[in-house]
Amino acid sequence: MGIKKFLLDGESKIGNLIYKKMLGWLNNSNRLKYNNPDRLVHDSGILSGQTVLEIGCGSGFFTVPASKVLGNEGKLYCIDIHPLAVEETQMRVNQLELKNVIVKKDDAMKSSFEDSMFDLVLLYGVVPAPVISMKDISKEIYRVLKPGGVCAVWTMAPFWSPRAALKYASFENMKKLNGVFRLRKI
Repeated sequence: MGIKKFLLDGESKIGNLIYKKMLGWLNNSNRLKYNNPDRLVHDSGILSGQTVLEIGCGSGFFTVPASKVLGNEGKLYCIDIHPLAVEETQMRVNQLELKNVIVKKDDAMKSSFEDSMFDLVLLYGVVPAPVISMKDISKEIYRVLKPGGVCAVWTMAPFWSPRAALKYASFENMKKLNGVFRLRKI
C-alpha cells in the first residue's frame, strides 16, 4: 500500500488516526495566531458573487471566511480526497448553516467539474505534497478556471514558488499578496 492510499483513501485505521490528528491541528485555535484565515482568503482576490473552488478543504479552516465573502449570490465548492475531511467540513457547514457551500469528495487532479466553471480556485495549505503532482493539478486547475480566472496558492513551505504551475499551464504570475501567490489563466 502506497503512502497516498494509506493516508488518503479513508480505509486504513492507522491512516485515519493520523489524518484525524492532522485535522485536530488544523482546527487548533492556536493556529489563528499564525494563519489568519480572513486575511488569507481576502488576499486571494475573492469577490462577492463569484463561483469558487476550494481544493483540499481539510477541516474547513478557509471555508467559512470564503463563504462569508461570497455572500448569497456566490457559490463555494469545497473538495477533498479524504472522506474524513469532507465529513469535518460538511459538519462545520451544517453547524453554521452556510447555504452557499457544497462539500464533496473529489480528486483535484482529475475532478468531476465542467471546463471553465470557476472564477477562483483556492489551493491553500495543499502544496507542496509528495502525493500531488504539480503538473497534473496545474493542468486541472487551468481546465476548470474561466478565462481570466485566478488560482490563489498559499503554502507554509517557505521556499515554494509557482514555477511548476507556470510551466505546465498558461498562467500569468500576478502580484503576490502577503504570502498568497496568484496566477491568472491566460
